[in-house]
Amino acid sequence: MRYLVLSLFLIPALINCSSNPTYTVKEFSSPTGENASLPRLFTDNTGTVFMSWVESDGDSTSLLYSSLTNNEWTKSELISKSDSWFVNWADFPSIIARNGEPIAVHWLQKIPGGTYAYNVNITNASSDWEHVIAPHNDNTPTEHGFVSMAPASDSTFVTIWLDGRNTVNSGGHDDHDTPSGIASAMTLRAAVIDADLNVLESYLIDESVCDCCGTTVVNTESGFITAYRNRTENEIRDIYISRFVNGQWENSKPVFDDNWNIAACPVNGPSIDADGNSIAVAWFTGANDESKVKVAFSEDEGQTFSQPIVLDNGNPLGRVDVEFLEDGTALVSWMERNMEDRSKAFFNGKKVSKKGQVLNEFKISLMESSRRSGFPQISSYNKSIIAAWTDLSTPSTPKVKVAILE
Repeated sequence: MRYLVLSLFLIPALINCSSNPTYTVKEFSSPTGENASLPRLFTDNTGTVFMSWVESDGDSTSLLYSSLTNNEWTKSELISKSDSWFVNWADFPSIIARNGEPIAVHWLQKIPGGTYAYNVNITNASSDWEHVIAPHNDNTPTEHGFVSMAPASDSTFVTIWLDGRNTVNSGGHDDHDTPSGIASAMTLRAAVIDADLNVLESYLIDESVCDCCGTTVVNTESGFITAYRNRTENEIRDIYISRFVNGQWENSKPVFDDNWNIAACPVNGPSIDADGNSIAVAWFTGANDESKVKVAFSEDEGQTFSQPIVLDNGNPLGRVDVEFLEDGTALVSWMERNMEDRSKAFFNGKKVSKKGQVLNEFKISLMESSRRSGFPQISSYNKSIIAAWTDLSTPSTPKVKVAILE
């Protein structure tokens, strides 16, 4: 294994709230090339880590991936390339895998009709990345994005996305800060898709959700659970979940009533993970004009949740991720503004027990706080955690950095 200990900002913080040892954060090799950004991590059922990312070359964007086993990245593989994709700091491509092989990737394809008119495109390796489908068939020139995916079996997977078909006559994304009725709100939808890219089932999960906060989904022992930011007619935008039980998505319910009243989208979605019957949901809220990063646990696959635990250090930007560890604890990551230089933010992590005890805390890296830095990622790897993020220390040439937490 080729490790390089990072400089000052990748040395773990000397904070330890129990007898648990503090993580050592070590830089790891990255399979990415020049002008790389927006990594997505996914660990499959074999423990293989997959990472997708984009590389820019003039006006075109390439989507690539690599997998990590035995401490070596495979040679990066080009999935597709185009000059007509919609890619931004919060809504970018992803990859999922099973049995050591990728089973689906997604990106967003611009369509005629406006700045925010684009479809979800999905393809897979079995078609040599050539066969591309959209999981929706509404044919409206509106926003379809903020996708999350998870394997359902060896031959099927579920896709969750925000769907703007009902916004077609209300200004769409360009008018999303204007309060509107449920009839013209963004919706949350899902589809089950097979290995041949046939849409087997389609579902409406929620008829009114926040316009541009990311979604997240996990496959549990009893079925899927998705978490997302809801939107009420009174502009309360809290984190909700819906469970897929007996072939149907249950009525959604809040993880916790923060009662964040905001007539705009904060572009800050939740993250979810499962460990047997245990569920962890991490999220950002600005309720009562106080920015907070929280995590809540469920021991009954999302039927009930504990009181949330506040994890931030007083100045969070959000952009959370959560991952269960082999010992049953959870690691929550987020970005925390550096108050000595507000153009910077720390990529922070805290290990938390299911009972809410913070076991240790550390800094993974110092990052740019701007939107261009995107959403840093964590995922399980070799009984520990792998992290990836966009490094903008050379603004004209972004890079993807990777680290192992031990």
